[in-house]
Amino acid sequence: MQESAVEFNKPVHHGKIKQIVCQTILHIIILFTLFLILYPLVLLIIKSFKDVTQDQNYPFTLTFPLYFSNYRTAWLNIADYIGNSFIITLLQTAGTLLVAALTAFAFVRFSFPCKNIIFMAILSLIMIPGTLTLVSQYILINDLGLINSFFGEILPGVAGSIPMNLFLLRSFFGGVNAELFDAAKIDGASDLRTFWSIMLPLSLPIMMTVAMTTFMGAWNEYIWTRLVLLDDTMHTIAIRVVSFTESYFKMTGGYGAPFAAYIISAVPLIVVFALASKQFIKGLTSGAFKM
Repeated sequence: MQESAVEFNKPVHHGKIKQIVCQTILHIIILFTLFLILYPLVLLIIKSFKDVTQDQNYPFTLTFPLYFSNYRTAWLNIADYIGNSFIITLLQTAGTLLVAALTAFAFVRFSFPCKNIIFMAILSLIMIPGTLTLVSQYILINDLGLINSFFGEILPGVAGSIPMNLFLLRSFFGGVNAELFDAAKIDGASDLRTFWSIMLPLSLPIMMTVAMTTFMGAWNEYIWTRLVLLDDTMHTIAIRVVSFTESYFKMTGGYGAPFAAYIISAVPLIVVFALASKQFIKGLTSGAFKM
């Protein structure tokens, strides 16, 4: 009896050891990944407070005194371009939300020929890299006379974000109880009224998720913005930070002020995430990816 009890407990003990080893390895991988993510950010912040001499002699450690003047220099060089970024980003985010939400609502609530085929055709566009369509997209925008125009930046951004956002919103809209729409129809509400008064309030989490991802993408866009916005006064903060980095390094050989500019340019994204993080996380975990 004792021998059998010992033999019975051996697999359990072995299983616990295996579980501990697996968890330890997993934690090491997570910590290493976290280090790879955070170290460049910490280094960016440290270098933003260095002058040229400190940056060259002690590139990886915190040095004193801290040169807060780097942030003043950075602000003077990028302040005039923040407004352009806000205009483009807000309009592109609003346009994406409007078009994607209305399109998703139409796919959920209405029946029309080849609905599923059309949806899958739109969804398949996710698989096409954006760089493959740059030339044709540029030709189209040029033919429409939108080069060097904010609309030449905004409209392709809205169109390019529709496939993925349509997938997210349609999946979420499809989970809303159909009885709510039937009740609204009995009360005499129009489809537009139903969309505005019922669908949008219920889908606020996923709408915030779409808004935040669109906002971040539009704010950080560089390649297409560089191609379309030719006038220096129309440049966004993403373009200005790159050009400022190049010119500052050629003049001084350091990166203190440009790195401060990168941090300043990231502040709006941090603020937006802080204000909408609860809705963003709720949107990701409340059925947004269910089909």
